[in-house]
Amino acid sequence: MDMFSQILGITGFRVTHVDANDTELHLSIACTSGTGVCPRCGHTTTQVRQRYPRIIRDLPMSGKACYLHVDIRYFDCLHCRHNFPESLDFVDPKRQQTTRYEASIFHQVRHTTVWYVAQQEGLTDQVVARIFLRQALKHLPSSPFDGVRRLGIDEIAERKGRKAYDLVLYDLDAGTPIDVLENRTQAELRAYLEALPLQTRTQISEVCIDMWRPYATVVTEQLAHARLVIDRFHVMKIVNADLKALKNEVKKDLPEEAKACHYPVLKNQKDLTEKQQQVLDQVYQASPTLKDAHQLKEEFRTIFETDQTVFQGQESLRKWLDKAKKATLFSDAVKTIENWFQPITNYFSQRTTNGPAEGINNKIKLIKRMAYGFRNFANFRLRILAAFL
Repeated sequence: MDMFSQILGITGFRVTHVDANDTELHLSIACTSGTGVCPRCGHTTTQVRQRYPRIIRDLPMSGKACYLHVDIRYFDCLHCRHNFPESLDFVDPKRQQTTRYEASIFHQVRHTTVWYVAQQEGLTDQVVARIFLRQALKHLPSSPFDGVRRLGIDEIAERKGRKAYDLVLYDLDAGTPIDVLENRTQAELRAYLEALPLQTRTQISEVCIDMWRPYATVVTEQLAHARLVIDRFHVMKIVNADLKALKNEVKKDLPEEAKACHYPVLKNQKDLTEKQQQVLDQVYQASPTLKDAHQLKEEFRTIFETDQTVFQGQESLRKWLDKAKKATLFSDAVKTIENWFQPITNYFSQRTTNGPAEGINNKIKLIKRMAYGFRNFANFRLRILAAFL
């Protein structure tokens, strides 16, 4: 039995009996100490009043489900007359699984689903979900904003096809989510940031958002020390939207060989295939207006991909705006950029973007797909945060 005791590896307990079948391993274990310490007065005692059996699920052994059978001793304290059960360090009170087995369940669910783990372990979905909840609350940091300097704010859809969005806060330096807020409302964000300690709010130096005024207003109010930055990819998106609208407008007048110009026009020119570049050349010949617009789009992208100071970036962007106005192109984009000029050009200070958030959002989508969606927001939030521990 010494070999089984060593394999089991629970300090202070030894294996006294082994029973096994094709799928399960049952180990009877006993404490090696004959005394108990009274939790009330601290005195030791050897007086056992009674015993009661417990069966506790442990980590699998040799590919079999492992169950520990232990007779819990109830001691009588001869000093203060208190009776008490012996404590088990390897299992939390009132639990039917060892702490290490619960930790294993938690880490499995982080990368799969509750249903899959339940099937693999022969447990019910409810048991696995409760274990995951307890472990997640134990593992999540009590102060998730510790050390956060650059904050990203973005939104994600709860379920495909539903107009229900949640707000995700990101640590852009660590590339991890900090928290998830139910609903993407201004009031929700304001209440959350207001509740943060003043020291936490003052340590944040930059906040990156998309161009939504309610977010900008709250950030300016609650994080007054932070520099507001508009995500450059959202800015590029509005430029491409104007270019796409122009492309669709002139497409009917293009020759047949230039009609398949969606990707050649909208894709970064440096990434075009040889065939796509040939189509773009045909577009240039057929439509001088679309040619000018495409070249302006490429100039715009180059501005943000070139290392510049904030002042230099502002000068470059002003020149681009003048060109677009003179060409009477990108009217919607020009208006938006002028309205958000300072936060957009704040990008050039630290070149901060919500780029890390895109990778996080892709992982969140995978979590949703594996779980076939979530009906409970609290579970959804915990699954997201636990996946990045």
